[in-house]
Amino acid sequence: MIDSRGAWKAAVLYIALTILFAYPLSVHPGSTLFGDNPDTHFYIWSLSWDAHAFLHQPLHIFDANIYYPNRLTLAYSENEIGSAFIAAPILWLTGNHVLAVNLTALISCILCGVGAYVLARTLGLDALAATLCGLVFAFAPARFARTGQAYLGTLQWIPFALAGLHAYFAQGDRRALRLAAAFFSLEALTSGHGAVFLALAAGVLLLYRFALGEPLALRTRLADLGIVGLLLLLPAVLVYLPYRAVQTEMGLRRALEDWAPAPESFLAAPTHVQQWVLSWLPGLHVHERASANLFPGYLPIVLAVVAVVARMRARSRDAAPAPTGVPPRSLRALAWLLDVLVMAGTALAVAVQANGPLRLRLGSASLISVRGAWRPLALAIAAGALRAALARRVPLRLASGLRDAAEGWRRRSATLRDDATVFYLLLTLVSIWLSLGPPLGVWPLVYWLPGLSFIRVPSRFMLVAVLGLAMLSAIGFDRLAGGDPRRRARMAVVLGALMVAEFAGMPLHVAQYQVSIPAIDRWLATRPGPFSVAEFPTTPVVRNQTTYMLHAMAHWQKTVHGFSGFEAPLHTRLYQELRGFPDDVSLQRLRDLRVTYAVVHEDAYRSDEWAAVRARLDRYGDSLTLEHAEGAGRIYAIRPARPSTIEDPTAR
Repeated sequence: MIDSRGAWKAAVLYIALTILFAYPLSVHPGSTLFGDNPDTHFYIWSLSWDAHAFLHQPLHIFDANIYYPNRLTLAYSENEIGSAFIAAPILWLTGNHVLAVNLTALISCILCGVGAYVLARTLGLDALAATLCGLVFAFAPARFARTGQAYLGTLQWIPFALAGLHAYFAQGDRRALRLAAAFFSLEALTSGHGAVFLALAAGVLLLYRFALGEPLALRTRLADLGIVGLLLLLPAVLVYLPYRAVQTEMGLRRALEDWAPAPESFLAAPTHVQQWVLSWLPGLHVHERASANLFPGYLPIVLAVVAVVARMRARSRDAAPAPTGVPPRSLRALAWLLDVLVMAGTALAVAVQANGPLRLRLGSASLISVRGAWRPLALAIAAGALRAALARRVPLRLASGLRDAAEGWRRRSATLRDDATVFYLLLTLVSIWLSLGPPLGVWPLVYWLPGLSFIRVPSRFMLVAVLGLAMLSAIGFDRLAGGDPRRRARMAVVLGALMVAEFAGMPLHVAQYQVSIPAIDRWLATRPGPFSVAEFPTTPVVRNQTTYMLHAMAHWQKTVHGFSGFEAPLHTRLYQELRGFPDDVSLQRLRDLRVTYAVVHEDAYRSDEWAAVRARLDRYGDSLTLEHAEGAGRIYAIRPARPSTIEDPTAR
């Protein structure tokens, strides 16, 4: 199925390029981050939680220690279990959380390149074309800019799974189908976004092949998948169940708001070349208006166009000459179009006459607006008159014409099924269409489909388009370079070097960072568990919540704090109620939730605030017992709870 020797050589190249493109983070992976922000803090916490749970509670990994007392809180956002397979050994060996996060991201980038290489080789391209394919998918700015986003940069198993599906359909290889199932589960464990992207790509592939005559043969497909394949798919099912439970219990939904990307985003890229090009076009205001970096690069687009043009020329060249007396194809196509207009105009006129005005909208854009029957009827009459004028050259033979068209489709479908150019062009266009905003975007129409509501920002489907462009780029190179080995090698080197130059955006903007857990939180690790904590000062500010999540890594006991893609209503209220701690409201709330310890960080308060907090701590001495003080931290035990006056959310 794969060229292992060539894949290893390509991997060495991608390792070197990853080090280059990720500079200076790649040379300081243990002390720098892509950014010091709540999202990055969450990646650190989630990978560390997974590594902890692998050893201590593997069967209850989704019952994470955040958002106490809620359950299944790992399912509030991406679980990153698949990425933790890489991060956990690094954490266990070094204890360096930053190093684990960075190496996981960089290894995923390398694997994206190797996966695209394997996919191209599976589709029959040589090692040079496949290497360029991997270079585009790993380092094109629209994907590489996502490397620091753990749930969007880790798409490495998508091309491996597609390679398995292609090999299965081409050769009937059961092992390839089962490998595709394994890679689907790996992607589902690694990234929920990636699972949706892979489901889209695989779904388009299946629909494409079945529409072109591939036998459905469900029994045969299930037999080929077998018990082994079903077991390999089981992790993807199991990882879905907690998300379904959270959706049902907590109302976890992505809202359909702010979904449309700014049009300028499709020209935005953090590369030196694109920055230089845009400097000549200041009127576009790309930097000011772009909401994401979605531009895939000029060379991938050019090579993709070469692939499509070469495919069209090959089709024209291979087409059989028309028999004597048969009208030219252009006239036949025009006649067919006029036939369609006559039928469509007539049907539309009848519909409007029967049901009144018709308006078809897409989002806020009006696609078709027909108030009266006379306009579509006039269109039908005009098309009919033109069709009558062509009748001598192209006789009107609707039934036989449909039969001829169907027969021609059957003849071509077998060839089209295995045509990688057509399929990856289709996949690229579908992905771009999903990424667009109004008036052309279709997201509001398909948002309800299973899995798609997991995606908050549909412009992220451009990552699937990058894979499609990577394949088309490899095909374009293959057609452009011809068959001479020396010419192909020279051209591959030149194009590869030009891509590296175009994709370059280093040095990356990085932040110096290390996980710093106060001694007072580390002391809690010496206390017998289980227990739960709340840390102060508490505010709704996200950065405070992620800071306290990192503090809880010292002991991995339950904490009321949390940050993820979803915040439970209980905690939205709770963070407001705890702001006056200690007072009657906050203490009663902590008792009702059965929180064990309050951790107070004196140095996190302003000096004037701390004086008031200190006075209140003394005043509520009958409710709080000072257990330990160290540095600027204090730990208070909260006296046993009185009978609860608030519904326990865990009892639902």
